[in-house]
Amino acid sequence: MNTLSKNLYKILKGKKSARYLYAISFSESIFFPIPTDTFLIPMALANRDKAISLGLYTTLFSVIGGAVGYLIGLFFFDTIGINIIESFNLMDKFKSFSSSVNKYGYLFIFIAGFTPIPYKIAAITSGVTGVSFPIFIIFSLFSRGLRFLTEVILCRLMGDKAKNIIKKYSFALTIILLTMVIGIIILKEVIFN
Repeated sequence: MNTLSKNLYKILKGKKSARYLYAISFSESIFFPIPTDTFLIPMALANRDKAISLGLYTTLFSVIGGAVGYLIGLFFFDTIGINIIESFNLMDKFKSFSSSVNKYGYLFIFIAGFTPIPYKIAAITSGVTGVSFPIFIIFSLFSRGLRFLTEVILCRLMGDKAKNIIKKYSFALTIILLTMVIGIIILKEVIFN
């Protein structure tokens, strides 16, 4: 292990590192541009004995941040929400997500919580479109928890090999998930129309 790796490892194992991770998880759900996974995976690898609790708390703080994003969309979209969306050049995704939520319901909250679609878009849009707050929280907990806990469990069980597996298969898993959701939507359209 070189000096840079040793220093990074010390930082990741530090007492305050988990607090920083949770702050990032919270803020990424509202405005922070870097995905939480970028920080969670190395921390879970450096703290394999605490990986599960890191994943649980990361999920909790992400959903709390999502709740703040929801409230921004519900009450402050014209002042704060629009600025967040425009500063990340996400207006097209916002419009697309809004119409998808209105048309297909809560499946898209789950997709945004689990896939690379920015979760902040799901949170703010859910507030703007008036998605039920309890349903938003439930779908957020399920999707964010599934994402983060899958990552930390792989880190705990497989060590450094987990990074490559997560990197290699996350795109394939996203495609499978999206295909399943599209199938459910088509089935819903055929059965109920």
